[in-house]
Amino acid sequence: MSNQRTPLSLCHGSDVKFGTSGVRGPVAQLSKDICQSFTQAFVSRLCREDALCVGIDLRPSSPLIAAWVIEQAQIMGMEVLDCGALPTPALAFYAMQQGLPAIMITGSHIPFDRNGMKFYLPSGEITKADEQMILTTRLDALSSSLQKGRCRHIRSDAIKRYQERYFDAFRDLNLSGKRIGVYQHSCVTRDILVEVLRKFGAEVITLGRTDHFVALDTEAVGEAEQALARKWTQQHQLDAIITTDGDGDRPLIADENGYWLRGDQVGMLTCQALQASYIATPINSNTGLEKLLPNAQIVRTKIGSPFVIEAMQRAAEHDTSLGFEANGGVLLGTDTERLKALPTRDALLPILSVISTLPTRPISAQLKVLPSRHTASTLIPSINKAKCEQLLRRLATADGWQTLLAALYAERRPEIITIDTLDGVRTQLSNGNILHIRASGNANELRIYAESDRADHCNELIKTTKEHFHSLFFDT
Repeated sequence: MSNQRTPLSLCHGSDVKFGTSGVRGPVAQLSKDICQSFTQAFVSRLCREDALCVGIDLRPSSPLIAAWVIEQAQIMGMEVLDCGALPTPALAFYAMQQGLPAIMITGSHIPFDRNGMKFYLPSGEITKADEQMILTTRLDALSSSLQKGRCRHIRSDAIKRYQERYFDAFRDLNLSGKRIGVYQHSCVTRDILVEVLRKFGAEVITLGRTDHFVALDTEAVGEAEQALARKWTQQHQLDAIITTDGDGDRPLIADENGYWLRGDQVGMLTCQALQASYIATPINSNTGLEKLLPNAQIVRTKIGSPFVIEAMQRAAEHDTSLGFEANGGVLLGTDTERLKALPTRDALLPILSVISTLPTRPISAQLKVLPSRHTASTLIPSINKAKCEQLLRRLATADGWQTLLAALYAERRPEIITIDTLDGVRTQLSNGNILHIRASGNANELRIYAESDRADHCNELIKTTKEHFHSLFFDT
């Protein structure tokens, strides 16, 4: 056996890697050997406890991967608390309360033929430095325990504690008389959301439940979902529609008109509702945040919850520290009067923060108080890493943008004001528009983000940029 057998070496030549949040890869490449190697490295290198919490989403491949993870942990003498299918933030919250590490089997929002693993310490989600430690752990140097650990099933307890967290925090909320749709699809939160809303008195209409997995991406909501929201709000006279991505850490909220809120709009409203004084958010979040909360300290990061968490850890003790991403997931970095910190992406906190105003005003009225800055995003699938890197190198200079800008603006081509390469390439134009291009950290995709003073301009910019990318860079 080679002395260099590590998770990194086992993944060599495959598409399995750490993405923006956790390990991701094609199901066909997430073999038993690879999944158990990550488990072994995480437990031996980072965990000091004698028990491990494990949870899954509703992907077809998740139960088998979880079985491999549980088997490996038991071989190492760990007691396993099998939490079953539950939201990622529910698993993280339960593990933190118990003072235990956790592994969540989920691919989040990516297609069903891919999956992944997220790792948590008792303090919360692991950092990028922790990821490197896992990747480079020498597996041959590790020994098995003489006594196999046992496994206990505790799904109902973990979910109950997650729900009670919000029943207590929003105990004054009364949604009586409000009709709220829950777009259930295949998200692991689909029954939890219904129970929570009914607890607060809402009339709940369940919508779109499926047996097959739906890869709902809250940053790239398709025309089909947009049409469904408009149809459902009219058909059922809804005050709102709520849902999450597959593992329940990214929210999606529609107002009474069937308009799906952008994730950064959700994040901004949540920061305002919780009176955040320190906010960490990636560079692709709406720049209207600085105008909305001018007295808050705002730190911009690379994209991915580990980067947001690292920035949140620098907050002063007296600050109310929040993080959010353009996908809508909100992270609570410090304890508040009614909530304990939960430094991982969570969908239920922003959902309840936004709909908590429904007794007095509709969601559309909340949007009107936000600064007039609009964001949109889309993606180009099936673009491999090498092509993405080649394109980003080209766009890292002003000259590299000229062909694209000439195609986008036939008349009155704007000048480039700044180019930021913190994460991909982000350029600010003299007409106030922002274009941001980056490779996805989770799949072979190119992400395109835009920001403008007008929503219609922003949507058109995204559409035409995607079209011209195909013709200028990928169809040759």
